[in-house]
Amino acid sequence: MRVLLVWCPDWSIGAVQRAQGFDPDEQLALVDRGIVVACSATAREEGVEPGLRVRQAQHRCPDMTVLPHDPALELHEFEPVMRAIEDKIPGVHLVRPGLAAVRSKGASRFYGSDRAAAQTLLTHLRSYVDHDVRVAVADGLFAAEQAAYTTSIESPVAHLAPRESATFLAHLPISALEHEISSPRMLNVLRRMGIRTLGDLATLPRPDVHSRFGAAGLRAHQLAQGADAPALDPRRVPRDLTAATTFEPGTDQVEHIVATCSPSVDDLMASLTSDALLCNGIRVVIHTDDGRVSRRVWRHPWHFTAAEVLDRVRWQLDDLSADSECDDLTGEFLTRMITSVHVEPESVDSAAHHAPGLWGDRPDEHVVQTLTGLQHQLGHEGVLVSAVSGGRLLDERRVLRPWGDALPVPRERRLEQPWPGTVPGPPPATVFAEARPVQVLTDDRAGVVVDDRGEVSAAPTVLASDGPQRITAWAGPWPVQQRWWRGGAAYHRFQVVDAGGRAWLLLTDGRRWWAEARYD
Repeated sequence: MRVLLVWCPDWSIGAVQRAQGFDPDEQLALVDRGIVVACSATAREEGVEPGLRVRQAQHRCPDMTVLPHDPALELHEFEPVMRAIEDKIPGVHLVRPGLAAVRSKGASRFYGSDRAAAQTLLTHLRSYVDHDVRVAVADGLFAAEQAAYTTSIESPVAHLAPRESATFLAHLPISALEHEISSPRMLNVLRRMGIRTLGDLATLPRPDVHSRFGAAGLRAHQLAQGADAPALDPRRVPRDLTAATTFEPGTDQVEHIVATCSPSVDDLMASLTSDALLCNGIRVVIHTDDGRVSRRVWRHPWHFTAAEVLDRVRWQLDDLSADSECDDLTGEFLTRMITSVHVEPESVDSAAHHAPGLWGDRPDEHVVQTLTGLQHQLGHEGVLVSAVSGGRLLDERRVLRPWGDALPVPRERRLEQPWPGTVPGPPPATVFAEARPVQVLTDDRAGVVVDDRGEVSAAPTVLASDGPQRITAWAGPWPVQQRWWRGGAAYHRFQVVDAGGRAWLLLTDGRRWWAEARYD
């Protein structure tokens, strides 16, 4: 199959720069699970490259800005490119954000040739998309992608004639299969066997490769011989569900803005309902008269209603006003004139997947109404819900989010990590927002000291917090093992029970003591 492929180099970085307003020359890196997955050209000049750990990258480029990798943002920013491709050639297949492909057969007949179709598409994209764009035509998706990587700004089109893909691929290193074959061990074995290029692999008998490496070997051999037969899946163009509201002239009245947005938001919810969909993520984009744009993605633990969407619009307007340098804020008027508000569904799901279970899947309706009413009076962050996260100190393990916002997923909370030095056994019920200073004394009112080896100078007998209390039982110390490479203070934990029957979790650096939590 002849494939016409569109490639936007450094799309991950470009999407973040456009969405968050970063300067193109700023040193920037995107990180996933502590590993750099993309970096800007200015960061590469300092030695940063994908695959480095964050600490190594920051050592090479101390002034670099580090942001989490956001595939959803890249896909959202790539949507205009997909639509621009569809303007010229229908049936676009999304490979990944920044890379899209179409079948070239129909486009070649319409525009006269493969090269003419590629050049026409490139000219159209350059006038439509503010980004570096490259185009390649070859037999198969793999060959087209590899050909696109050989292009440059001066020569942005790569064209491989029919049946030339195998010759082109033969000179590529075996590492070109790294992102196509999920078997790093197979590639290492091939290197040890002296197979350095795809041409070397293509000369091997296919049955022998298949029997030695299984399905991964068969797939690698097919790609090396240029026998790729991709199944391009043209995307179904989704219906535009954006709720857009324009203000001419602009307005600075919060309640007027929210009331004007209400009909379009109601239509959005009605459209989702008619399609049997629920929305648990929205993107609110607010434009001001001075050219500024406020973008924010809001998540919901269940799904949004029209009233909850309007609440998010109101809170984002409040945040936009709070970011202003003006101190005379009444909460009813903004310091900038708003010209348009766009509410875009960011994440939708079938309503059948959210049917209530036998015992329900969300709090009682009266609880929801009560907490939502309190949030209207106290503000977005006036009512918080909590979840347990990974960490060593207890204040690190408590995650607080505003009511109605989605809590972090288990992967983000990192609960599966070992966390040496964390509290063993059942956790305490009350965790103080800030550790409270206390005194731990002996019978003669001398302070209890813990040395670097964890030796206690004397048995603790008095706990002085709100008032002196006799200690009836105690256990410890347990060293808190964290960030030893920074050379900070070493901490130890104790558990004590006072004469009133209250159990405390104490933290000490050897001489000073704090109450970290209480067992109720």
